[in-house]
Amino acid sequence: MSSSSQISEPEIFRMIGLSESDLLKVDDPQSVWLVYPFDQGTDRPVAAFTGFMCAFDLASRLNAFVENGIGIRPVPSTPTNIEVDRYRQLTQVGMTPFLIRLKSDGNMVEVIDGVAENLDEITLENNISKFVSNIQFRKKVGWEFDLMGTFWAPSRRLAIKKARTFTSMITELEDRIPGLFEKKLLFPVHSQI
Repeated sequence: MSSSSQISEPEIFRMIGLSESDLLKVDDPQSVWLVYPFDQGTDRPVAAFTGFMCAFDLASRLNAFVENGIGIRPVPSTPTNIEVDRYRQLTQVGMTPFLIRLKSDGNMVEVIDGVAENLDEITLENNISKFVSNIQFRKKVGWEFDLMGTFWAPSRRLAIKKARTFTSMITELEDRIPGLFEKKLLFPVHSQI
């Protein structure tokens, strides 16, 4: 690769929405770095970090596939509307949040070129328990589902594999005895001290 085709560091920073004045805040302990979709603006950040490099790494990874791009911006570290450093460990070890659509029809899994409103990974307990534990919902809709959620993985291939495993778990619940599963979700047993 010739040096003329390489992108300069200032150009990379401009591509993720950083100005020269933003870069002066890289080591500022009074700043927090927001990661946000360009089409939503800084009013809808998906992550926030105390360290510039974490924000930069996550934005760079997401920009490889998010259609309208991801930017980062420093803001004062006063209380924000998003939990700071929530995804720091995942980002530091090289994980990427992939947005994936799951459909029961043919166990379809589709990677979406976007990012969810938050980067929390989809879980049975938090995202679909209200559906599978609701007997009226199951009678009306059955076990058909069309869900979209985030799966953190080091690669797109592993994110798809993780999503397929999650889909298999949901499908497996179809064979469970109605009532038993609902009781476990709605009335979890807590160990007594």
